[in-house]
Amino acid sequence: MKEKLHPTLIELWIGIVIWSILISGIGVWFCKDKTAWFAGIAFGALTACGLAFYMTKSVSRLVDDLDAGRGDKVIRSSAMIRLFLAAAAIAIACFVPFFNPIGTFLGILSMKFAAYSNGLVHAVTKRIHPYFKDKEYPEEPEEGTVEEIPVESTGEETPVEDVGEEIPAEDAKDAALKETGQE
Repeated sequence: MKEKLHPTLIELWIGIVIWSILISGIGVWFCKDKTAWFAGIAFGALTACGLAFYMTKSVSRLVDDLDAGRGDKVIRSSAMIRLFLAAAAIAIACFVPFFNPIGTFLGILSMKFAAYSNGLVHAVTKRIHPYFKDKEYPEEPEEGTVEEIPVESTGEETPVEDVGEEIPAEDAKDAALKETGQE
């Protein structure tokens, strides 16, 4: 059975398209070869969409399948692969005259702009399209409140001493070493 795309990924793609259009519209006034500029932006935006898809799949695989020990390695290798793919796309744009390398870089960078503006894109898509209306997103805590995280306790309370005056850093270090017997 096919897995549906996560709504946040679709919103990120929408943001990438919006930012790519804005960047291409602004940059077209400053470049000589407008076709290469638009092609570079499009190539970069498609690369950004692919990188976002790969990132979503990597994170969902991490959450669903892996244990905490291997998770760090998988996320790091996934990030390195995404970095390599972005560098490869920019290198292709440098050697193929049909693409503007700066446009390609800005097209890839549109993924970052889209991520920062995802709250705005989410608010708009939630009101416009029925696909996003029924999706449940984690609730954000109210302004000024802190969620309490349960902490396991050993049952013993740590006594708090009233020092009264500040101790210089060197003296505090020496006292801590004496206390632990590592002097």
